[in-house]
Amino acid sequence: MKSICPGEEILADYIEGRLDKKQRRIIENHLSTCDRCLETIVVANSMYSDYDNYAYQEVPEYVTQTIIQNFISQKDKIWNIIATRARRWLEQFKVSVVDFGMIFWLPKMQLAPVRGSRLVRARSQSRRRKAFDRLKTDIEIQKTGENLAQIKIQVKRSEPEIEKIRVILLKRKLGIGSPVIDREIASDILDENSVLFENIPFDHYKLTFTRDGVTLGRYLFQIK
Repeated sequence: MKSICPGEEILADYIEGRLDKKQRRIIENHLSTCDRCLETIVVANSMYSDYDNYAYQEVPEYVTQTIIQNFISQKDKIWNIIATRARRWLEQFKVSVVDFGMIFWLPKMQLAPVRGSRLVRARSQSRRRKAFDRLKTDIEIQKTGENLAQIKIQVKRSEPEIEKIRVILLKRKLGIGSPVIDREIASDILDENSVLFENIPFDHYKLTFTRDGVTLGRYLFQIK
């Protein structure tokens, strides 16, 4: 009666002489009745013997150095590409850490000033004081509904020139590796030292202050 064919690993162990006497006898008994396994052993053994006859030759030094140099230059090239793209992405923001703010709501906090940042947060509002050259502003963002807020900008100093200042609200579309797209959604001239933008969805925004087409300052922030 023909026994079950052994696996490839057992046949490999048989060819390389890693089986004990009992295991070898079992395999040889099986080979006497199984032409398929016998043919596998013959073919594998001939390939194994031919492989042993191959002579090893050392690779020339210049070949090794060429491979290493190619690998290093390729790695440097990849990192240069990554660094260049990262710089372009950061330059698109054109903003320092001081210029950026994130607005979020703290449900259990009371209205209180915070030293240093001069940022005031309450249950549903946040206030930021920003100075652009001689222009001092209070930017107050207040939650008015589900994922909606209003933005109120007040100017501290009352001068005739303030009446000429236009406040532009732009919505920002951000994406890694792709250009930043700013889309104007509202603008107004400062009236009685204040401007109000209502029903603003939570997202990334930029406030730009201009006078006669000249940018006085900007404030980038996120409402979330």
